[in-house]
Amino acid sequence: MVFFSIGSNQSVTQADETENDITEQLAADASLDAIADHLLLARKNASVTRALAIHFPNIKRARAYEIQMALLAKMEAQGERLVGWKMGGTKIAEPGTGLDPVFGFMLASDEIKSGSKLKSNRFATATPIVEAEVCFWLKRDLPGPKISREQLASVIGGVGGASELISVRLRDAQGGIKAGVDLGIADGLSHGGFILPAKQFPLDEVDFTTEVGRVIINGEERAKGEAKLMMNGKPLDAVLALANELPKHGRHLRAGNIVIIGSMLESPPATTGDQVEIKFSSFGTLEFSLD
Repeated sequence: MVFFSIGSNQSVTQADETENDITEQLAADASLDAIADHLLLARKNASVTRALAIHFPNIKRARAYEIQMALLAKMEAQGERLVGWKMGGTKIAEPGTGLDPVFGFMLASDEIKSGSKLKSNRFATATPIVEAEVCFWLKRDLPGPKISREQLASVIGGVGGASELISVRLRDAQGGIKAGVDLGIADGLSHGGFILPAKQFPLDEVDFTTEVGRVIINGEERAKGEAKLMMNGKPLDAVLALANELPKHGRHLRAGNIVIIGSMLESPPATTGDQVEIKFSSFGTLEFSLD
């Protein structure tokens, strides 16, 4: 997962965003409801906003999740259907840093079929960031909050390779893309869509130590990563962290939920005209193009 920060080998198109910047539409004394409305508008219009970074630069994580849950509730009230969760902070990005698992939500309307031709303007600045992730499916409810690894493993219905497309809507106060983790939580971690595989594998048949993911854009390999890097070699621990965190926010894992656990590679951006493939060593290949 990219926390509004692109790696040294990446770049995001910095087009003129004036017409699609909604920063001025949120007041400094905005209520929880108003903040959620602001983030909902950004999602619907693929807008960017500096407002949260300007007005709430030191937001606490509990408040950020409160905002995210309010945003999710609004979207559900409008007919959206929650289908799963996405994780971030599950891979050590730099030496000396630790894991910090955080989550956002995924809706049925976010799903993109492999092979789709996408309009680039559905993403902020028309530039999605392409991730390669391990995906888990739940076959039974898991209420929590004190879930063991054994309990979790017993409800995993399948494993596969997925891709998340990141839409960086939240900006820092100067308009840069490093708004910070906790502000990112408020927006649901920049979720822009997800692609699922055609096939699932039983958990006990998956060897995470050998699974590799690649992102190929216009025939050129742009990024490569290994599943064994996730959660210090225990990818299922990302779902475990989620299972024990969700009940604190009035939610829990349910049968049929999908959980993607964060990118195993340094996720590159894609732009209009690109042909993109996400290839896994065992999980198969996903693809899309941008018009």
